[in-house]
Amino acid sequence: MGILGGVGLVLLIGWQFLDALLAASVAVYIFWAGWRLIRYSVGGLMDEAVSPATMELTKTAIATQSDGAIEAHDVRTRYAGRRTFIEFHLIVPGNMNVSQAHEICNWIELALKRQIAGSTVHIHIEPEHKAKPDDAIVF
Repeated sequence: MGILGGVGLVLLIGWQFLDALLAASVAVYIFWAGWRLIRYSVGGLMDEAVSPATMELTKTAIATQSDGAIEAHDVRTRYAGRRTFIEFHLIVPGNMNVSQAHEICNWIELALKRQIAGSTVHIHIEPEHKAKPDDAIVF
């Protein structure tokens, strides 16, 4: 449409440089659209980390659904195609039984899948002596 409009304006007004200006504008747009497409495709192929906003959603969902747990650490996220992978370690009290820990994981996983469509969640349960408070979401 830009090219046809440019040709029409050149014929109507007679300004020859206008056609070149519009053609350059279309070329820049094509380059920009191609760059975005390649950037998105390569990011998915290279297992790029999620955006800071998505990471914040992830941490909030973990923190709000971890009642009974102590902390979460080593939170890792990545895109692979259309999927978002979320992995982390969840620290629970050493005397917590498997059923209770599993229930906490279910709530966290459900919250993450609601917040981040197409996500796959892997949670590694660890006892409290494995805590890493320096690099953790503490509850």
